[in-house]
Amino acid sequence: MKKIWAICSFELQRLLRKPRSYLVMFLLPLVFTLLFGNLLGDSGDNKIKLLVVDEDQSVLSASYYETVKGNKLLDVSLVSKEDAKEQLKNKKVAAAVIIPKEFQSGITEGNEKDVVFQHIPEFTSNATVRQALNNALTTIKTEVKASQSWSSYSGEPWEGMYEKLSQASAKPVMLNKETITKAKAKTNMSNLSARSAGFSIMFVMIVMMTATGAILEARKNGVWYRMMSMPASKAQILGGYILSFFILGWIQFGALMLFTHQLFDVQWGNIFGIILLVSALLLAVVGLALFIAGIVKTAEQQSSLGNIVVISTCMIAGVYWPIEIEPLFMQRIADFVPQTWAMRGFTELIARGGAAGDIVAYAGILAVFAAVFFAVGLTKIRYE
Repeated sequence: MKKIWAICSFELQRLLRKPRSYLVMFLLPLVFTLLFGNLLGDSGDNKIKLLVVDEDQSVLSASYYETVKGNKLLDVSLVSKEDAKEQLKNKKVAAAVIIPKEFQSGITEGNEKDVVFQHIPEFTSNATVRQALNNALTTIKTEVKASQSWSSYSGEPWEGMYEKLSQASAKPVMLNKETITKAKAKTNMSNLSARSAGFSIMFVMIVMMTATGAILEARKNGVWYRMMSMPASKAQILGGYILSFFILGWIQFGALMLFTHQLFDVQWGNIFGIILLVSALLLAVVGLALFIAGIVKTAEQQSSLGNIVVISTCMIAGVYWPIEIEPLFMQRIADFVPQTWAMRGFTELIARGGAAGDIVAYAGILAVFAAVFFAVGLTKIRYE
């Protein structure tokens, strides 16, 4: 253990000796958090206000309204066409949706009538609202087709089955809220808290990609081979490096937690839950960094490829923005990205007041990511 700690201490001193490291480790995460946290607003309290005009007054138009209303990013109100026109004209709201006449018959007969989306020129959340509207329409069309197929076999009206399907699809959301929401907690993080957690994750990953390049750098300048001749096993040498990366990650994440608490009043939640979740996350990140280090040849390639992987996966995982505004296929891909599970764990701790037991599943999934990355990465480390 002394040999592992000696290598670990040497690497930590070397990594922390560079003044430029502190810029990436501490300053940039805080700047990104401040910019994106205020730019996007508080997704929990400042929802996008949207008016809905129902000209069809049918089962499907009412269902469409309820589905759109269920989007937690939107504050939806049902109004008359004249009222919507007046509010848009006076810029009391930024956007409105008009469900046209024959909306239901168009869907059931395969001759769809376009839903009209109107907004003021200054409105900047077009993509978010359009995505929510498209998702709601897709859900309804799928349920209608299923209901019609059932009706063709049973001979009974499709409306009865549609009502059952729409009720069934709504149940998971309600059950989820009832089960996990604490009495005095929100169901989602504020945007500033979410961005604090997200950018802390992202910049820890970026630093790890650079730090693990130390192995490639040591191999390039010959230090790695001299270490191989030391009275220490390969496992001890590699263990010293891995321990230094893990401790460096905790130094960075711990400092960012302290800074964001003092500067932005972010309440990170249960300390034991944080320790469990961050430790599992760091193991997954170090494993990913070692995996990438095993498939490239130079520290520069490690940093470049690693940053591409980190930034792209962070976008998918909802680090930059709420994951709910992403297309459905991206939300499915996000389940295969470790940052997603870390963000879900932080949501449980920060927004819902969860304890360590509440995030065991998330930490376990991150541990699985870590095991896979380490299993593949360690086999690719070249000792000779």
